[in-house]
Amino acid sequence: MLLSFFQLSLAIRNVWPTRMGLKAFSALYMLLLLAGMPVTLLGCIPYGLFGILVAVCTYGLVAYRDTASQNVCMGMVGCVLTIVADNFLTSLLHMIIPESFIRQPYVSFGVRLIHILLFYLITLFCGRLIKKMLLSGRGVLRLPQMWYLIDAALLLLITIYLFDNLIPGQNGSVGKMIYNNALHVSGYLLVMLFLLLAMRRSYSEQIKTEAKQKAWQDLQDYTHNLETMYHSLRSFKHDYVNILLSLSGYIEQRDMDELKKFFEEKIFPTKHLIDQGDYKLNQLSNIGVLEIKSLLSAKMIYAHESGIDVTIDIPDKVGSFQIDTVDLARILGIFLDNAIEATLETEQPQIGLNIIQNKDSVSITICNRFADNGVALHKLKQTGFSTKDGHQGIGLSNAQKIIRAYDNALLETTMQDGCFIQHMELATRKE
Repeated sequence: MLLSFFQLSLAIRNVWPTRMGLKAFSALYMLLLLAGMPVTLLGCIPYGLFGILVAVCTYGLVAYRDTASQNVCMGMVGCVLTIVADNFLTSLLHMIIPESFIRQPYVSFGVRLIHILLFYLITLFCGRLIKKMLLSGRGVLRLPQMWYLIDAALLLLITIYLFDNLIPGQNGSVGKMIYNNALHVSGYLLVMLFLLLAMRRSYSEQIKTEAKQKAWQDLQDYTHNLETMYHSLRSFKHDYVNILLSLSGYIEQRDMDELKKFFEEKIFPTKHLIDQGDYKLNQLSNIGVLEIKSLLSAKMIYAHESGIDVTIDIPDKVGSFQIDTVDLARILGIFLDNAIEATLETEQPQIGLNIIQNKDSVSITICNRFADNGVALHKLKQTGFSTKDGHQGIGLSNAQKIIRAYDNALLETTMQDGCFIQHMELATRKE
């Protein structure tokens, strides 16, 4: 029994998508021993074999989450490879070596060692070949969702084989047949449910990873903008010193006419340069969450550089938001992207951002001018609807889906006087 499960663990290791260390291999071996107890001690076949298969899938989902979908598939491939390679070697050795000779103690031990060595080499070669074919990362195989579909198909084929070929004879009993079929379907549906939950979790983690990458990019942009503003400030400081020196000469000579002329011709025209660099970002310092601050900064600077009149009003310090920052960044990113695209279609593009820290909530309002083309408000919230060609129209619906997951979040969308307004209220959660 110990040797059989060692061979199974060895085959799974040889086809595993990533490198499996000694600790991980030992954990897999112990898990298979525990899962195999119904087979070895109670003789529960094929129910025990199905339990071993479930143990392999569970190990792949839990131990290596980055490649969970591939782990499940390759784990089942390892189980099949174990059966095929072991039966092949057993038949081959019995054909070459007489059975009476194999029964001798020392010969039997040597044959077993040869069997394990050949088993390792065959599974190692087949494992490398299979990984080269399946783990190339090309086409649809690079998608985790496709791997989960392959996992489900393999599970269906293996469970059909286990229950239809290894199940004890039914002896014409209708009750036994119904029981076995019900057990067959229930077991498969249970594993399918487990895989679907794992697929959903994988998709959620993928969304969160993408959102974190976007937040990191926004933080990089925010840092770059701060550096640009710092250099602009240093340049202005240098110019300001030169301006004072130039004014001091006229003041010392008490030449007020020339001073006035110099001011009107040289100094006053630079006012627009100072106004042009004023992005009104100083109020963003009141946002205490760095990810949200960097996102708002990047979006507002982009809007200003696109020729949009930006207004930011954050009068009080906002230390936290009663919502996951990744979800909030996704929501605000969708709202601001839509606002920028919509207001750029108007003659006087304008965007306003207002965040107020109330006693029991945080109020976030984003408003923008838009070209009213007569589209009803409820249609904009529908999945797949978009006023722009080539767009999937899933932004607002995704934002609403995220907001509905929080019982302390409320969204109100209105259109009035040529302005599109998104008002979100985040109530403080009571402990």
